[in-house]
Amino acid sequence: MNTAQRKAAFERLLTDLARRRAERLGLVYAGTLRKLPPPPLPGERAGATRYYLNAMSADGGDRRLVELAGEAAAALRRAEAWVETGEGKPPIPGSKPRRAKIKT
Repeated sequence: MNTAQRKAAFERLLTDLARRRAERLGLVYAGTLRKLPPPPLPGERAGATRYYLNAMSADGGDRRLVELAGEAAAALRRAEAWVETGEGKPPIPGSKPRRAKIKT
């Protein structure tokens, strides 16, 4: 897969995560936003990009931004690394992380 294909896969993952989050919150998905970190000073590490869901209430009245955090942020970080290097497993939009079954 080339870089453009990996970037397209990342965009599909981001959109899918944002849509599912909006659904769980009972909101209507309106898009995604990225907040890029400021350029680092010499010798400093670059900050992480932050991703937000732009959503509104079902009646179209209340609009708000919701940061994608927790498991969604972790999945996006893994996907960012994959886009850059092409190494590892590609992100699969629509897939949920599998949890180990606990025997009782």
